Amino acid sequence: MEKKPASFFTKKGKKAVLLFHAYSGSPNDVRMLSRALEKENYTVYAPLFLGHGTMEPKEILMTDFKRWEEDAENAFSTLVKEGFEEIAVFGLSMGGIFAMDLLTKGYPEIVAGGAFCSPLFKTENNVEENFLLYAKQIYQRQKISGDILAAKLSELRPLVNKQLQNIEALGARVSQNLSSVQVPVYLAQGGADEMIDAKTAYKTAAALRQVDVTLDWYAQSGHVITVDPVHQQFEKDVIHFLTKLNEKR
Repeated sequence: MEKKPASFFTKKGKKAVLLFHAYSGSPNDVRMLSRALEKENYTVYAPLFLGHGTMEPKEILMTDFKRWEEDAENAFSTLVKEGFEEIAVFGLSMGGIFAMDLLTKGYPEIVAGGAFCSPLFKTENNVEENFLLYAKQIYQRQKISGDILAAKLSELRPLVNKQLQNIEALGARVSQNLSSVQVPVYLAQGGADEMIDAKTAYKTAAALRQVDVTLDWYAQSGHVITVDPVHQQFEKDVIHFLTKLNEKR
């Protein structure tokens, strides 16, 4: 039986990194990055957002996205309660919106953060179609096909559309608050991103002119940069950003 994705919390050093996964993903999205960070003695926490990691995609769509905001806040609070005073928070795609949202709130424990292939500003995207493709693959693994499969996917489409509008609204709110960020920011973007307009990363960087911003562009990478063939270089770049941060402190 396939193991269900779950949150993971690996305690190493005194510096902690919080990692948020993507819209239809799970902490498995960021597991390779986590392992690279753990080797550098960072404590890493990657929570599973409510409704994710199951064999029923509808569970994601039936979850109020505000619960994911709460999940992000609760994950940060968990690290603070554990005594961590230096926390960096990053997220992939939708997870990047939640990471940047935390950065706008001025928590003293957050020393840096950023987003990977994350649509903070409204952009042309293929997220709806990709979610339905993901759902189709999940159902097919359960041997669901034909009219039953078509009916299930037809039921999901309006739900995806509604939820994505809510996530876009959150992204717009966060993007309007970027001027309140007061810590260094790391942005990574795949030039061959098939999900969102890659150039939106430049808009995010431009809106953060009051802080040090590192924007790494991976020309050949697709959307899920954390598992793309460039992932090893990407991991080195994230670690380099954190190392530079430590040198300045």
